[in-house]
Amino acid sequence: KDLIGWIDQPSVELSNALRHHPDINLFLATGGPGMVKSAYSYGKPAIDVGAGNTTVVIDETADIKRAVASVLMSKTFDNGVICASEQSVVVVDSVYDAVRERFATHGGYLLQGKELKAVQDVILKNGALNAAIVGQPAYKIAELAGFSVPENTKILIGEVT
Repeated sequence: KDLIGWIDQPSVELSNALRHHPDINLFLATGGPGMVKSAYSYGKPAIDVGAGNTTVVIDETADIKRAVASVLMSKTFDNGVICASEQSVVVVDSVYDAVRERFATHGGYLLQGKELKAVQDVILKNGALNAAIVGQPAYKIAELAGFSVPENTKILIGEVT
């Protein structure tokens, strides 16, 4: 009950066996595009963790202060020069407001209105990562997107549902 498990030596056969198991209700799909695409076809919720798309889940058991601090430290260590830091944060409803507030009061800038689209357009150019943003602090990325944030902003947060 309430167990997170992983496979040290994955195989297609093992993945297929797990996808049909009645007690498994969520997949965190890592690996190449084929594995990720396959996980989305299971008919059960899946979180895509393909190359460069690391996800963290914050639920009601989390130490919210520590979780937010860890994400902020990871994201700002080298400003995302390599894709080993959290690219998305999934927050359960019961702690959503507390997590959102913690990010907002500790260097996270919550994108408003058209800012989210502007940042998306700066991050991706012609369907690929824009090299001009790599290693840049949040305020520089905001400038490239056409708006300003305080220079002490640690990360830009775009909420999606």
